[in-house]
This record gives sequence, structure tokens and C-alpha cells, in this order.
Amino acid sequence: MQFESGILVLVFLILALFIGALTRHVLKNTQIPYTVALLVIGICIGLAQRGDVFSGDAQMVGDTLALVADIDPHLFLFLFLPTLIFESAFAMEVHLFRRMFTQIAILAVPGLMLAIWLTAELLHMSVPEHWQWSWAMCLMFGALISATDPVAVVALLKEVSSRKRLETLIEGESLLNDGTAIVFFSLFYVWVLASSGGEGAMMASPLQAVGQFAGVVLVGLAIGLVLGGLCIIWIDRVFNDPMIEITLTIAAAYSAFFISESFHVSGVVAVVTLALVLASVGRTRISPEVAGFLHHFWEMMAHIANTCIFLLVGILVAIRVPLDDLQAWQTLGILYVGIMLIRATSITVFTPLLSRIGVGITFEKASVLCWGGLRGAVSLALALTVAASEAIPKEISDRMLFLCAGIVVLTILINGGTMGVLLKFLRLDSLPPAKQATVDKANQQVANTLQTMLPTMMDSPFLRGADWQQVKTQVKLGAMAQTDADAPIDQSDLDTAFLRRLLETERKHYWTQFEQGTLGKRATNLLVEAVELALDGEPCIGQRDSLLATWQVPGWLERMRGIAWLERTLLRLYFERLVVGYDVARGFIQAQEALESHIDTLSPNAQIATQVRQQVQDNMAQTIARINELQETFPDIVQALQSQAAIRLLLNRERAVIKEQLKLAVLDKPEASRLLEDVEKRMAALQQVSIFRQTEAAQLDQQIPWLHGVTQSTREQISSCQERGIYDVGQVLIRQGKALNKLGVIYRGSVREVVAGKQGNSQVVVRGPGETLGITALLTGSSALDYLAETPCEVVWIPVDKLKALMQEDPTLMYILCQQLAQR
Repeated sequence: MQFESGILVLVFLILALFIGALTRHVLKNTQIPYTVALLVIGICIGLAQRGDVFSGDAQMVGDTLALVADIDPHLFLFLFLPTLIFESAFAMEVHLFRRMFTQIAILAVPGLMLAIWLTAELLHMSVPEHWQWSWAMCLMFGALISATDPVAVVALLKEVSSRKRLETLIEGESLLNDGTAIVFFSLFYVWVLASSGGEGAMMASPLQAVGQFAGVVLVGLAIGLVLGGLCIIWIDRVFNDPMIEITLTIAAAYSAFFISESFHVSGVVAVVTLALVLASVGRTRISPEVAGFLHHFWEMMAHIANTCIFLLVGILVAIRVPLDDLQAWQTLGILYVGIMLIRATSITVFTPLLSRIGVGITFEKASVLCWGGLRGAVSLALALTVAASEAIPKEISDRMLFLCAGIVVLTILINGGTMGVLLKFLRLDSLPPAKQATVDKANQQVANTLQTMLPTMMDSPFLRGADWQQVKTQVKLGAMAQTDADAPIDQSDLDTAFLRRLLETERKHYWTQFEQGTLGKRATNLLVEAVELALDGEPCIGQRDSLLATWQVPGWLERMRGIAWLERTLLRLYFERLVVGYDVARGFIQAQEALESHIDTLSPNAQIATQVRQQVQDNMAQTIARINELQETFPDIVQALQSQAAIRLLLNRERAVIKEQLKLAVLDKPEASRLLEDVEKRMAALQQVSIFRQTEAAQLDQQIPWLHGVTQSTREQISSCQERGIYDVGQVLIRQGKALNKLGVIYRGSVREVVAGKQGNSQVVVRGPGETLGITALLTGSSALDYLAETPCEVVWIPVDKLKALMQEDPTLMYILCQQLAQR
């Protein structure tokens, strides 16, 4: 019975998923990497197909394997690569990637270039003369075989230890060198075609090649940024709709790759950029309720892609690669040993530099980088592209496919299969001792909690007959309470691990506040960035300079003051900064309170606990002082913010109660859906409410109390031309002697008026709400004094020209202002 190719592809997918599920189940509690096992299974299936095992009743399986063995290399890249790259970059800790970017870039660009050149040299010396491989072919093969694919290594690292920096370095290098390798492969591929007389192929000069490389990378970067920005804008307008938000990320990832490759630029760079934009700026734009689901979805997508890829690679290698060429086998052996030495050389050359930048690098980590340079799907897809080219002789392309497939299989089987042994030898197969000590502390707390439950459980009439000795043994209460104190741990390492654990707890608390709706998007980003900055290098619980900066007006914003057509925009920016500053302060206080509750539980000794507690209390005191300033000066803003937070909390609670009732079948699904839809409409509407518009509509009488006696027409005209300015503590409003064409009235807060004395002494007067600033500008057109913000304050400014014209029309206004001048 004949089947259409679409049906056969579906059959392969079904078989792959069944084999993957069975393999994962069998490998539970073993040290064998999942991808290595799949590759071996794929090779066995491919050899069985080669031996005509799948015939007769199993003909459909044979037809399926024959079809997938002839897969289009471009389909291979376009189908699997965007998923793997996006998931890997999206799951990465962006602050670590940013901090280690220089190290990653050195390994992925100059490191890869050195590896390509050395591999080409090795090939030029080792391949038999009758193979007739030109320099261009050696360089092209060097480019395609240098792309690393450390899936098995990273998966093993995540299983046996939690070493985020090493994982980020390995994954980051792989992501960037995939893109670099594809770019260089394309350049050398064109050179090969030009050497072979390929139609329309021209060899680029070295200068042109450098320009092409830069263009390919930069345009790919731009495409990723643009698509990421558009995706964020769209997602920001969606509220808690996983179908839309997840669909957008899928469409954006594949679009970034497809558009980039269509313009002959780096699709890998575009997808990496897109994923990093969504993982950083976009993290607070994605609905909190969707974020976890989104990460799980992409993990599942990557798992399916890896299952299909490694099974497919094994089948392709076993079916398509010629196995009867002895010289090819000898060359493969030389090449495998050679690329391992080349990998070690390229890392060793740059180690002195790598150890001095980023997070540094140790011998142990460098060893994992060397041995973990596995080759995978990208290399094989590029080799298949060569095999599919009619411009390259079939004999040459078959040998390239054989060597590439052989290196992929050997690195995955030998390097991937023995990585666990290497990690154990280097003592990287477990947590660092100091970090393990903090885990032991947490386990001790868990054990204590369970121990306190036992007496109540033993008194329960439904549990009295239990064999409590067996219960304790099965639950491992005794083992849980024990800690490994055999190896001495340096006290400074213990202190550092303790501080890092606290900072990670603090960061998690900010995301919890964001999910609960008590912390805004910008405030969450700022607070998380502050924690990540504190985590970099020596961890710091004390004063956070980056948070202090959010409470101050930036210099660039202050320098733009006075530009008439920007006044409205600047006011909004000042106002939004004020709102974010309050949100940051409130969220920071709540996190510090939570942090304080973990100090005694996790601290390795009383001394560090006392120091950290004092730092936390100092943080809280400083932040409370800032909140009190804002509450005194801008009570309406603080009230509006607190009202929004209360509404968000109640709406979140309402939604949780409805979901709980749905679980208990108190509500049917249609009824619960309608109620949830109503709650989420109110939550979405709350996000659109502007604190700026809410508090801007203050009455003129409140802003300028001394205008009570003027005519209605005068009041309306002043209202139409007034401007508002918000100033932070210590900020200069007006400098003595500077030109001044407007008169100010303090609406909120207080301003310090500095009067210069005769012998260099100065007299300070503090002005409050309703008082006038710069009254002498009516006569002189300049400021006679210095005015500085004593507290955060808001000032209403009225143009002097307008006031002079109104004074001619309204005698009462003339009298009031003359009185103000006389008093000064």
C-alpha cells in the first residue's frame, strides 16, 4: 500500500515521539544522556533500513525512513533551528549573558575563526591527494564542522549541578558560533562555487568578506530587534491570553529566521536577539499568568525538536554515509583527534584574556569547554547542503558528508557519553561546597518542619496504628536532618553563598509581587536589574546605587527643561519617574522585610547574620524616608498608587477564589469562564488607567491661592497658559542672575530660597505651597536669588509677558502682584 509523503512524515513524527518517550522512561535514574541514547537508536534503525529489515508488513516504516533520509537540508535548518535557538536564548539568564558577552563573543568569533583555519590546515595536510580538496573546500568544511552543539553537555550540567555561569558560557558560545559558522560557511561556499565555475558565483576579496560578515551580523541583529520590539508592543496590549502570546512568540521566532535568511543575513543572530529582547524587556510585558506556561511550552517544543533531530541524525548517518572507504575512516580518526586538539588550542590561546574579563574562567571550566565542543544538527545540515549541490562533485560531497556525520556521531557518543565522568573527575558534578551548605540549611528547616508535624499526626485517630519507624525511614527524616560537615569550607565562601542565596530570594520576591499585581512593570524591571547588579562579582545586600538613581531626575531630562514645545512631554516623564520611584520604594521595602525573615535560617554564622540584618534595616530606613517624603509632598499620587495596588490585589484574589470554586465543582466551567472574563476585563482596564491624568486635573484655586480675588476671565487665561514642573530634592529651579521670563508658584513641597550676604554669608528662607518664586522677574527679567528644591516639589509657572498684559486689564491682579513685590 502506497502512502503520500505527508502521511509518511506524520508516521515518522509519531514513531519519534514514541521512541523518545520510551527512551526517556528507560533512562530515568541513569547517567546516560538522552540525546546520546537517541543517536545510537537512530543509527541502529538506519542500519536496519540499510539491511532491508523493514519490508513486507513493515514497508510503511521503510518508506518513512527512506523519505526522511532524503530530507531537504534547508527544511532541516528552517524547521528545527529556530525552535532550538529561541528556546535556548529565551531560557538564558540575560544578566549573566550580558555580563559574559565579551567572553562569549571571543570564543564565538575569533575563537571560531582560529578553529576554522586550523581545521582547514589539518584537512589540507591529512586528506589523500586524490580526493582533490582545494583550500576553499578545506575552509568550507572547517566552517561547517566548527559549529558546536552542546545540548547533551548543558542537559547533563543541569541534572548533576547548578552552575549557571558555566551553562551560560557554553550555551552562549554555541548560540553565537552557530551564526558565525553559518556566515563563514556561506562565504567559503561561494568561494568553492567560484572555483568550480559555478554560475553567478564570485569570490570576494578579504576586505569585502569582512564587510559582508559585519553586514550579515548587523542586519540580522536589526531584524531581531525590530521584530522583538513589535512583538513586545503587541503583547503589551494583550491581557492574560496565552493563545495569542504564545502564538506570537512562535510566529516571531520563525519569521525572524525566515526573513533574515531571505535577505541572506544571519537568521541565528536574528532569533537570538529576538529571544533575548523578549527574555529581558519583554518579561514584564508578558502576562504573569502566561509566563510560566510560555517557558514550559518552549521547553516542550525544544524537547520534541531534539528528539526528532538526534533520531534523524542517526538515521541519516546510517543510511546515507558510504561505509566502505578505508581511507575515509582513517581520515575521520585523524580529524576527530585533530578537532579535539584544535578546540583545546583555540580555548588555550584565549584563556589568559578570558580569565581576566567577564566572570573569569578556571582550568576545570576550560576543560569542560574543550571536551564539550560537540557537533550536531547545524554541522550536519550544512553538510547536507553541500551534498545537495550539483556544482560540487558527488564524490567530494559524499566524503564531506561522511566526515561530518562521523564527527557528529563520535563527539556525541564519546564526548557526550563521557562528560559525566569528566565532571566527576573535575568535581563539577555537584554543587560548590559553600552553596551546598546553604541547601543543607534549607533541608534542615524542612526536616524541622516535618518533625514538628509528627506528634500531631501520631495523635490522630486515623493514623495511630501506623508503623512510625517505617514512616520515618521512608520519608528519610534522619537523613534529611544530616549535613555533610566532613570537608572544611572557607568562611568567606560560606558568606558569599549565603549572600547570593538571599539576593536570589529577593529577586524571586519581586517576580512574586509582579505576579500578584502589587508591583508595576517598570518597577519590577528596575528592582530585578538592581538585584542582578548586586549578584555580579561580590554580592552586596547594602545600599543599591542603581535604586537611588531611580529617585533622582536624570541629567539629560533636566537639561531639556525650558524647551517650550517639550514641556508637556517632560512633565509626563517627570511624573512617571516619580510614580515609578514610589513603586520601586514600596516593592523594595516589602522584599527587604521578606529577606529579613530568611537571615537566621540561612546564615552560616552569627556575625554575618548581624551584618546583613543591619544592612537590611539601613536599606529599609533609607527607603522609608523616601516614601515619607513622597507621601507628605504628593499625597494624591501616593493615594492613587495605593488604591491601584489594593484593587489589583482584590481582583487577583477574586480570580483565585473563582478558580478554586471551579476545582471544587461549585461552579461549572461556562459559569466560571464568564466570571473570570469579567474579572480580567476589569484588570485589563486598570492597566490603562493613568496616574498622571488622574492627578493632573487639580483646580486652579488649589494651585495658585492668591488668585481668589481676580476676575473669572483672568483666571481662565492664566489657567490656559500655565506650565507645571516637578523637582527632586536638591535640584536647582532657578540660578541667581539667570534670565527668567516666568513667575513660579509652589503647588506642593517646599523650595529653599538662598540670599547671598555681603561677606560671602548666605541667608536661607524656605518657601512652601502657595508662595511665589522669582517675583522680581516682573521688573528685571532675571532671578535675584538661587532657588533649590528642599523636598520633592511641584511648581506652577506663569509667563511674565502674559501676567504683564493681564495686570493692565485687571487692577486686582496688579494690586496682588505689587503687594508680593513689596513684601520681597
